[in-house]
Amino acid sequence: MRKHQSLTALRAFEAVARLNSISSAAEELHVTRPAVSKQVAQLESDMGCPLLLRTGNVIRLTPSGRELFLALQQAFDLIQLTTDTISRRARQGEHLRVLVCRDFASSWLAGQVGKFLVANPGISVEITAENNGTFRLDEDFDFRIFYGMQGARAGGGLEETELCRWIDLLVCTQAFAESYLGEGHKPCDAPYLIDANYDVWEEWCALTGLDPGGPRRQQTLFNETTLCLSVAASGGGLTIGDSFLALPAIRTGELIVPYPLGLVSEQNYSLYKPRARPNSPASQKFETWLRGAIDAYQVAVRQALAEKGIRVVERAGASKQSAPIG
Repeated sequence: MRKHQSLTALRAFEAVARLNSISSAAEELHVTRPAVSKQVAQLESDMGCPLLLRTGNVIRLTPSGRELFLALQQAFDLIQLTTDTISRRARQGEHLRVLVCRDFASSWLAGQVGKFLVANPGISVEITAENNGTFRLDEDFDFRIFYGMQGARAGGGLEETELCRWIDLLVCTQAFAESYLGEGHKPCDAPYLIDANYDVWEEWCALTGLDPGGPRRQQTLFNETTLCLSVAASGGGLTIGDSFLALPAIRTGELIVPYPLGLVSEQNYSLYKPRARPNSPASQKFETWLRGAIDAYQVAVRQALAEKGIRVVERAGASKQSAPIG
């Protein structure tokens, strides 16, 4: 038969170890200081080893105490996440909260998520667009979609799985190309529109084989690729847009690809999930839908680029991976 330790004693010990104080633990647990000391002493007796070393007012963990404390922290965190999730579902029904970098949210996800909601009428989704380049760990969420190098955002108890890599394309309007990129002109002389969070111009030229003719001479910096694309669509410059953001405008002819080349990104969009949070039926359905929708879109991207005679330069090792974080 499994031997059960007193949950009250375990909670008292965890509070003392975390706060490094019996008095502070007693205050947090709304009990007396002697009551906390008694619970910890009983736990040590039951386990047959000391967990705390007391020298005056200083409390230190023994190796056994440290081991137990780390295990209890994980267990209590899981309990808290589970109770919060159950409580939220009781209030809101099947509800998912998804944090998404702003470019991806506005350019692609916003136009796709309605299909998921129509197919799953009992599930509601809250989508919060975050500033590009901002990755906070103090938010409650079911999923986070963010871009970057695989495994670069370590920490926070998250599990990372690669969703996809995009294709970077050099784009502008037809009129702009005729004025700045025609015969006798060098790409480096054109006004550039640069996303300060994602400037891959030199790498793009090096790997696609395009000769820019020298360093770029005139540029405007933005903090989002969607802003670069908006200005490019008005004829204001040359920019690099990824296949999730730029393809709709390329299809309609609002933007053209003056040099028929594309480069698979070194970075990727990743899906992050709290490791301690159990998958719900709603979250499983959303993840299955999201991966299927992205895979289908990637196929459509390749077909559309092939139809326009755009050659895609591949990268080695662009396969999907999973990585625990923290």
